[in-house]
Amino acid sequence: HELETRSCLLHDLVHFAVETEAALGNSFYGRLAHGVAYAALAHEHVIAGAADELAATERVVGPLQGAWRRGLDPAAFVARLRAYQVSVGEPCPAWLDEDLVARVGQRLRQLEGQWRATRFGAAMELRFVLPAS
Repeated sequence: HELETRSCLLHDLVHFAVETEAALGNSFYGRLAHGVAYAALAHEHVIAGAADELAATERVVGPLQGAWRRGLDPAAFVARLRAYQVSVGEPCPAWLDEDLVARVGQRLRQLEGQWRATRFGAAMELRFVLPAS
């Protein structure tokens, strides 16, 4: 199988940006930092449950990835996502607001610049810092 890296990379960078800017310690990168195996995070039961931080993060990251590609407007994004989540009966994370989305956009611009500056065959390393408890 061939891996389509552009959307996979963007998805992972959006996760990194959201989790870093929202100071989330129990989503994808936080769980990795806590020692959860990467393979374990791929199983649906790990992200099941509406109150689970990883599930809530995933419900934001997917739509945010699309909004980023179209030109991110933080106010419009937050309003549309909140309206959608209410319409389907999903909880909206308390940490989601326009300021966070604007900071995520700034971080994504930095991450994309870092990726573009990474030489072919070289590794781009990110350091995820767990938030203080």
